[in-house]
Amino acid sequence: MVEGWTWYPGDRHHGAHGSVAARALEVPESDFLDFSQNINPLGAPAGALEAARQALYEAAGRYPDPGYPELRGALAAYLGVPPEKIVPTNGGAEALFLAAHAPHAGGKALILEPTFSEYAAAARAAGLEPARRVARRREDDFRLDLAALEDLEGVALVFLCNPNNPTGDALSGEEVLHVADRVLERDAVLVVDEAFADFAPATSVVAEVGEGLYVARSFTKFFAVPGLRLGCLVCADPGRVQEFQPSWPVNAVAAAAGAAAVRDRDFADASITNSSRLREELFEALEAAPGLTPFPGATNFLLVRGPVGLSERLARRGVLVRGCEPFLGLGPEYFRVAVRRAAENERLVAGIREEL
Repeated sequence: MVEGWTWYPGDRHHGAHGSVAARALEVPESDFLDFSQNINPLGAPAGALEAARQALYEAAGRYPDPGYPELRGALAAYLGVPPEKIVPTNGGAEALFLAAHAPHAGGKALILEPTFSEYAAAARAAGLEPARRVARRREDDFRLDLAALEDLEGVALVFLCNPNNPTGDALSGEEVLHVADRVLERDAVLVVDEAFADFAPATSVVAEVGEGLYVARSFTKFFAVPGLRLGCLVCADPGRVQEFQPSWPVNAVAAAAGAAAVRDRDFADASITNSSRLREELFEALEAAPGLTPFPGATNFLLVRGPVGLSERLARRGVLVRGCEPFLGLGPEYFRVAVRRAAENERLVAGIREEL
């Protein structure tokens, strides 16, 4: 059975499961149209791919500079923060695992569900106890309920995904700073996962990082290079978390591609405009389909409520969506779809209509 997700050790679950679905259905992976992974429909910037190609041939034979000065400088200019606050990481996931070590003592890590599944694993790896609370509900269009932050007794760290995965809702930067105030006044740490903030820059608080506020960024989705694994953690005290990081976390190819990608402002601007337009078009098409309820989103994917089993039936048609049954607060009737190019989105909607 193709369920729409793949399990990983530590009770983690993810989309991007084309290879697993292909094996289950005994078809070539190339036959699938994958809406389970949220990658920029424009693809990677040409300059980033060329930089990666050059690095493969020119830099693969030596160790990267452990300080990553060129990469950190480029990321700093892109994010608008000092280079000394940036810790390059092997994707956004490593940034989260490092940030989980920020508290100086053990305690609970509050996870505001439904949300990204890596937080509990990161908490456990750092010696924290995951504490899950459903803080986003269908009747509120999955907007974050701040009442979930009223009781922080024993909480050492709070994970906040903004924009949130898989629901797509987002707080403004001002609202995130309000959350930070509530968390920090209880001597806890706030970790903001901004993996999708490139698509919605007004949601970011990366320029406000200070004591107790950590921001994790991923560059693999917006710049469409998930196979290269590149991210960073932005914080006021990098030395503390770097104690838990292996040497040379970013390979030379990823570092070169990342530095080139974030310097391409035209690509970034075009991506934001294009993604917003395609998302609105896809939302309207899904909303018009009988039996479906899409929820508004701020980034390059949409959460949808529909008939149970639809994700499996779509997979058998060669279209993969992200089933959301494992997320606390959702269920088997929910699935998430990436925003892809217009023709691909039309194929998705046509397939859904035929299965309804």
